[in-house]
Amino acid sequence: MPVRVLYVIDHLAHGGAELLVKNIAENINDEEFEVLVCALRTNPAAISIRGGFISLRYHRCDARSVFGVARLCKERSIDILHAHLSKSIITCLLANYICKRPIIVHEHGGIFRKGLSFSIYRFLLKLLHKRAAIIIANSKATAQRLVKVAGIDAGRIEVIYNAIEFDSFEVSESLRIRSREKLGVSQKDILVGFVGRLHRLKGADILIEAFSLLLRQSADYFLVLAGDGPQRKSLESLVARLGIGERVKFLGMSDNVAEVMVAFDIGVVPSRQESFGVVAAELMRMKVPIVSSGEEGLAELVTNGVTGLVTRQNIPEEICRCVQRLADDADLRQRLAEAAYEFSDQFGLKEYLNKLRGVYMKVLGPGEGRK
Repeated sequence: MPVRVLYVIDHLAHGGAELLVKNIAENINDEEFEVLVCALRTNPAAISIRGGFISLRYHRCDARSVFGVARLCKERSIDILHAHLSKSIITCLLANYICKRPIIVHEHGGIFRKGLSFSIYRFLLKLLHKRAAIIIANSKATAQRLVKVAGIDAGRIEVIYNAIEFDSFEVSESLRIRSREKLGVSQKDILVGFVGRLHRLKGADILIEAFSLLLRQSADYFLVLAGDGPQRKSLESLVARLGIGERVKFLGMSDNVAEVMVAFDIGVVPSRQESFGVVAAELMRMKVPIVSSGEEGLAELVTNGVTGLVTRQNIPEEICRCVQRLADDADLRQRLAEAAYEFSDQFGLKEYLNKLRGVYMKVLGPGEGRK
């Protein structure tokens, strides 16, 4: 019989961890593995997942989720618990006191986050991490922070970079033309693009300030922001105050970011914090030259002058300088985009799933497949 894996995640809003769980769950099922996804709470804008899915519908701080996960393990004869995001990680580590199942802690970046809830998370992770069979970090930067902040032995950490579905990120000139027409962007415009949650950590406000500087140099620039989040209204107000509304478009959430990215001339990833940077990897796959901050995991993806341009400081003036440099140098854009595309080969979903299967078998031990 196949090994049964329960993926536990806080919710299924649009985000890097949630999309990764979706990609895993929809592609790892085979004769060897059978998976079930469990969200601790519902989300009105949740992404859909084909196959087994359960929502416990608990409040975000409801202790009953511990017993709910333990009950699921027993009722569904789960062999491995794979926990994603901070609340799910602590919930599963506590559930281990009730149901003795091997637990995989998958750290997506909460270890870096500020605020009371994340301080509590780090404190509890430091107390409980030994109950985990193994810890997966989505970058070397994340692994180093786990060692430093949570006191986890580096030998218990597996670094596995996030994956993207290559088939969804194919470059097409005809699609590029259609996408730009749909956005109302002319072929002579220099389209600067941002994809991500509109949250302070993602730095869209820094990009908007930089874009106002770019327009002082040339009226040919156009900015598109794909995504939504708590900062959207303040960002729209910022655009209005700067008087650049005619050259800025907010798209909201997109079901297919590749159809938006293909229109970009330059992609900007101005994150104030980033444990990995899946948007950077996606832009690489779309052969879009990148301007990026050098925060945490992004530094492992974007090498200045090789796979993109990295700002010396994550400030508007630096983003403006880097975007201008790319806009003025077609050869540089092509060279960086081609190198980044080759670099992105390591982020394929097939390779990722093979590594994950190896982790599962390591956790179960030699010859410990389901009886």
